[in-house]
Amino acid sequence: MISQTAEYALRAAVFLAARTTDSPASAQEIAEATRVPVGYLQKILRTLARQDILTAHRGASGGFALAKVPSAISVLDVLKASDAPLQRIERCPLGIKGHTTLCSLHSLLDAELARAERSFASTSLSDLLDGPGGIRPLCDARGYFPVSIAGSRTGTSRPCPDPSE
Repeated sequence: MISQTAEYALRAAVFLAARTTDSPASAQEIAEATRVPVGYLQKILRTLARQDILTAHRGASGGFALAKVPSAISVLDVLKASDAPLQRIERCPLGIKGHTTLCSLHSLLDAELARAERSFASTSLSDLLDGPGGIRPLCDARGYFPVSIAGSRTGTSRPCPDPSE
């Protein structure tokens, strides 16, 4: 339903939303926690910064941070900013003449896309952090960000932020 780029953008945004510090996170740090190749992630992060989802900070202690509080950023905001909005069905995808309205199949598919779009628009990043079942996005069962990609500089897991803090 969503592209890999959109998935990666959501992972990065959720990781930044979970942080309890105001200091920016480096692309390498985000890549390790989200299991996204750092080179590709850097492009995504720059796109999100251009669309005002993230702020980019230069320098030795630079990196990326959310531009707004997590409750003010919806899943749909991130999808749109990553150039991956849901593609609604507005006319017959087969180009059949005489299908001036959607047939029952495409009408059903479009209705479900509309429902998903509403759900994404009404779900904030902070909603994702406080999801049901106590399972936090990107965190393992022990409450740690797993060491994720080959070549990790840290080589160790780091604790996920406690949502009650």
